[in-house]
Formats: sequence, C-alpha cells, structure tokens
Amino acid sequence: MNQNLLLKTSMLHLVVSAISVAACAGLVLGTRLPPALLVILLAAVIMVCTGIFYVLHHILKLDNEKHASNEKQQLQLALDAAGECLWDWQLADGSTSIHFSQPYCAMLGYEQKEFAQNQQGWRQLLHPDEREHVQRRITKLFAEGKDNTYENTYRMRHKNGSYRWIHSRGRLFSENGKPVRFIGIAADISQSRENSERLRLANAVFDSTHEGVLISDANNIIVFVNRAFSNITGYSYTEMVGNSPRILQSGRHSKEFYAEMWRSLDNKDSWTGEIWNRRKNGEVLPQLQTITQLRDEHGLITHRVAVFSDISLLKNSQTELSFLAHYDPLTSLPNRILLHEHLKLSLHRATKNKARAALLVIDLDHFKIINESLGHAQGDELLKQVVSRIQQVTDPQDTLSRFGGDEFAMVCDSCGDGIKAANTAEKILAQFRQPFSADQQDIFITASIGICMYPDPSCAEEVFRYAETALSKAKESERGSYAFYNTELTETATRKLRIASELRTAIDDNQLVVHYQPVYSLTDQKTVGCEALVRWQHPHNGLLMPDEFIEIAESSSQISTLDSWVLHHACLQAQQWLQQGLPLDFISVNISSRLFDRKEFFTYNLQKALSESGLPPQRLELEITESSMMDDPEQNIELLHELRDLGVRLAIDDFGTGYSSLARLKFLPVDKFKIDRTFIQNLPQDPTDLAIIDATIALAQSLNLMIQAEGIETQEQADYLMQYPHLLAQGYLYGKPMPAADFAAMLAAQQPSPNSPQ
Repeated sequence: MNQNLLLKTSMLHLVVSAISVAACAGLVLGTRLPPALLVILLAAVIMVCTGIFYVLHHILKLDNEKHASNEKQQLQLALDAAGECLWDWQLADGSTSIHFSQPYCAMLGYEQKEFAQNQQGWRQLLHPDEREHVQRRITKLFAEGKDNTYENTYRMRHKNGSYRWIHSRGRLFSENGKPVRFIGIAADISQSRENSERLRLANAVFDSTHEGVLISDANNIIVFVNRAFSNITGYSYTEMVGNSPRILQSGRHSKEFYAEMWRSLDNKDSWTGEIWNRRKNGEVLPQLQTITQLRDEHGLITHRVAVFSDISLLKNSQTELSFLAHYDPLTSLPNRILLHEHLKLSLHRATKNKARAALLVIDLDHFKIINESLGHAQGDELLKQVVSRIQQVTDPQDTLSRFGGDEFAMVCDSCGDGIKAANTAEKILAQFRQPFSADQQDIFITASIGICMYPDPSCAEEVFRYAETALSKAKESERGSYAFYNTELTETATRKLRIASELRTAIDDNQLVVHYQPVYSLTDQKTVGCEALVRWQHPHNGLLMPDEFIEIAESSSQISTLDSWVLHHACLQAQQWLQQGLPLDFISVNISSRLFDRKEFFTYNLQKALSESGLPPQRLELEITESSMMDDPEQNIELLHELRDLGVRLAIDDFGTGYSSLARLKFLPVDKFKIDRTFIQNLPQDPTDLAIIDATIALAQSLNLMIQAEGIETQEQADYLMQYPHLLAQGYLYGKPMPAADFAAMLAAQQPSPNSPQ
C-alpha cells in the first residue's frame, strides 16, 4: 500500500475513534454532557491524535528516505552491471552543476574527485568538431519546455588524450514549462563502433572483390557466398546457403586429390591449388583456390573460408601464350627466344659432326620510311611478302626467324661452307630486285645481310653478335649487299668501344682542340671566314681526325655534349679575334644530325655560348647536313626558324648529296648552300659535275643565297669557279685546318700595314 494513503487512513481512524470515545463517555456517565464539556473532551482527543499522527508521519518519512536510498543504490548497481554511466543535472534552481557517477568518470580515465562536476568542464571534453552541435541539441531540448527524451552520440577526450565515442540517453523533466531535472546514462561505444566499421569494410570487400568467396561452418555447411561467387558459378546466395560445397564438384578429380586437400587442411589449416568445379549451367570451371580453416580460442574449427578466381581465360589462352612466347604473331616465324634455341642445337650438331653451318642476319634497308609513308598496316603486309619470298628460295631444313621490326635471321644447317652461304645470300637478295606490292603500288626495297660461319665461334651469343657486326659492314659498304664476319671486324668494333669509353673523359681532360680552316672569297681574293673543326689530341694515339670519333660520339649519345663544347670554344675564339681587330666576317660550326633529337638542349647551349662569349649572332654560321634536314622536314624547318630568330646564319652542308625536295628548299630559312667536294674534285673535266654546279649556283641565286664550294685543291678548279660572282671557296688550296694561332697570323698578314697607301 502507498505510504501516503496509509498515513491518511490512519488519521481518519484516529478522528473517528476520538468521536467514538466522546460518545461512549456520555453513555458511560449516563447523562447528557453539556455541549461545552463535550467540545473540550473532543479537542483533547484530537490533540492526542495529532501527536500520534506527527510521530507516525516522522516514522514513515524516515522509512521513505531509507527506501529511496536503497532504490538509488540498486539503480547504480544495475547501471554498473550494464556498463552504463549515470549523469544527473539538477536545473530547478538554475544550477549548472552536474553529477557524474564514478563509472562515468572512470570511462574517461578520471577519478571522480578530479572530474569537473559542471557543464563547462564537461563541454571542454567534447571533441571540438562536435562541441557546438551537442550544445545546440541540449539548448533546443530545454527551450521546448516539456518532458522529452534525449539521445546523442559524440566524441569526448580521454585523460590520455585520445577520443572515445560516447552514446548518451536521458530524459528531461519540466514543471510549468521550465526544465527542472535532466538525467540519463552514457556508455563508451568506441570498440563497438570500431567493430562495426571493420564489419562494414569487410562486407564492402566481400561485395566488391572479383574473387569468389565461400564460407562454411565446422560441419562444412555453407553459411555465406559473395556476389562474385554467384557471378562466376551461376548459383545465387539462397541456393548455396545451407548446402554443401560438394554441389560444385566437376567429377574431374580423383579421391586421392580430395584426400590430399583435406590432409593439407588438417596439417596446415590451409590449401592452395588449381581445382576444377562446375557451374550451375553444367560448364566445367577451372579455379585457382585457397581454403583456410578458422579456429576459436580453444583450437576448435569454427569455419572454413574458400577464396577462388576464375582462370578459364588463362587456361583457354595457354596455347596462345605458349605460341606468343616463341613465335612472332605477325609472320608466325620463330622469335628471338626460339631462334637462340635453334642456333644452340645447330651449333651442337655442327660441333658433333665436325661440319660447318651459317647464321644469316637480314635487315631491310630504310624500312622506317615505308612505315611512315604508307602506314604500319601496309608495312606489316609488306613484311609478310618478304617472308614468303625468302622461304621460296631457302632450304626447308633452314630456320627463318623474325627477331625485330624489320630484322630477320636464318640458321642455315645446309650451308656447309662459305660458298653455299654466299649463294643463299645471293638468292635472298635477288628476291628484292622485283617490286613488292603495297597500297596498290609497286614498292622497291633492298636488304643487307651479315653472315657468320660456325662452330668457330662455338657460343650462340657470339655467333649472333658476329653476324650483326658483318651486317653493319654490309650496310657501310653498299646497301643491298652481304658481308662475312672476320677478325678484322671484331678488332674494329673493340676499338670503337674503347674510343667511346675514352671520349667520355676527353672533354674534361682538355684533350679536344679546335682547328680552323680558311674560307676564301674568290671575288675579294682574301680570307673572310673559317670553319671550326674539332680534333682529339689522344694521349696514346696522337691527333685523331673527326671521322675517327664523331660517328662513335653519335652512336654513344655523346654528340650533344661534343657539339656544345666546340660551339662554346669557337664563339670565344671568334670574339677574341674580333676584339683584336682581325678581319673575320663569320665563323662556321658543324652541327650533328642528332641536333634535332635534342633541340631544347642545343638551343640552350647556343644561347649560352653567344652570351658568355659576347660574339654577335650574325657572325656565327651553323652548318646542317642536307640529309638530316629531310628526316622530319616539317619539324626541322620549325627548328631552323627558331635558330634564325636568334640572329645566327644557317648553311646547308654537303648540298647535292641528299634527297631534298625542291618544293621544300624554298621554305628553308637558310643563308647558304655548300657544294659538296664530290662535285668539285673532277672539275673542270667532268661534264656531269659542271652541269650540277651550274644548276646549283643558278638555284642559289634564284633563292638569293650564298654559295660556297668545298674541297678545292687545285688552281685549275679555282680558275673555273672564278666565273661565278661572290662565290666562296674552301679547300687545301687556301689552307688546311690549322691551330688558332696560325689562323690568326694568316688574318693579320692580309691586313694592310699602317703605312701602306689606302
């Protein structure tokens, strides 16, 4: 029974009893009492009853407080057991103090005595990013002025500096529209939140991976499959869960296979291998699969996880991959790998049988031009025609292979001596004398062949290298020919390698020097300029001419550095002569064909050389070969315009030996043509050379260009060229390349003396 109700009932009983006592007293006395006495008696009884009521109320109050205290203790014990932490905010008197229980404080790493028991202290522990949000939620709750529930999740700073996720629930009590009490519980949910995030990520991985995933329990009953599993096998999630993995068996594996798989699982808790399963539609499915057993803390198996990938495409393409690994996909010929295997076998047979055989390396000449002009599709078709023609004239026992873009090799077991090898090469080259068909037009191409006889050398790598060396010799001598490897070629190649290595230090060691060859004006009968020509003062081999190391510098990627060095020294020397008052119109510097491959590098060094030397740009002439201009005319013409914008002069060297288009010549931003020495050496006897010179000079005059003839060695040649006005001449007749001091002396000697008549 409610204690208040008990108290009221007891009071009523006391009043009724008092009245009854008064009535009984009148009856006992047998007389009617006076009203006044009756009132006094009733008052006395009520006073006694009031005293009794007061004592009873006090007793009940003490009992209520004890009961409430017990209930509060029981509540706290229940909250502690549930991992919940109590907070209590008394608002009736406008207080900001908050009671935080000991578990609440411990949750954040504090003792209760050191934890701020107020709103401000609690607020400071909130994460800065969430502080305003939480405060707005509470303020809005208070403003509504009615009882309401509260729930929120936020981060609070632990004593160790970390942040914990806190989930808080509570209730607001209000009276007359004003909050009077805000009480609730809180719990640290950091771990559960982390676990949830991990679970979410795991589910995302399972759902997004391309590998199929199957999870079974300890009894090998499927409990989970991912989306990729269904996509690969055709079985849905509902079809697989509750079933056994045996549903996937293809029947291709023996009992021993599965027994070995289970032994591995028992011993290692894992198995990896290829397995053939079956899709829902009956198709056999090759898989690369890994099975892992999961155990609990007691070592008992709880689950098995199988992860597999579909290797159908891999299995279906194994034959193709094997083919691609050893054969050229375009021509179906053996590739470089298989070529070396055939060569090794041929070497073994030749050595064993004391016989001779040959390796022929075949390279198509200028095939790059065909690809660029006709396109790669037509180029590929042309290569197929080449293969067909070679196979028509070679022995079936010989092995033809393609090991590069336009490079082929043939292992010729049938070539027992050099004569047979030469005959085979001649037959192959004869096939190139007839035109090929590409893009509905006849195409003429040539090939060069390098030949190495073996088994001496007896190493496949050496045989191949020697054949390529012979190929280089064939290309140097005449396109469309063949050449044999010999010892002399090896020595030459070795020497080139040594020079390339030594050239790297030659510049730093000041071994390079510049000589200057005069350029003579036939009209003015005096030296007006010079050409700077590099020499290498080798410490052991003496003075080396450019033809001994320039080509090597180009092939070893050192030519840009060499060009820059010559350019720098030539500009410095020319400016020094000008400052000395020597009559010099220009100095000419040869530029390698590799200029166009590194144009930014060269332009930078050109500007640097002009700036550091102080030489006026119009005094510098750059010589560029005609053939290098035609490799990529549009891009190269653009570069020439950039050089002209710097103010330097441009000359085309060896004019007439290249294949320049007359249509392009008129767009070249050049100042001079240099007639190659091959057209000068037979003057004036050769009528063909005379006609070429006349045409070249007429062309230059029509384009308003200067003309310079090089290679003049006789007076007879000079006398013939005198008929052309403003012609410049260069050659041994006017001076060989000489050191700077000698050239300066030549310039000084042709100056008039101060006392001579002007």
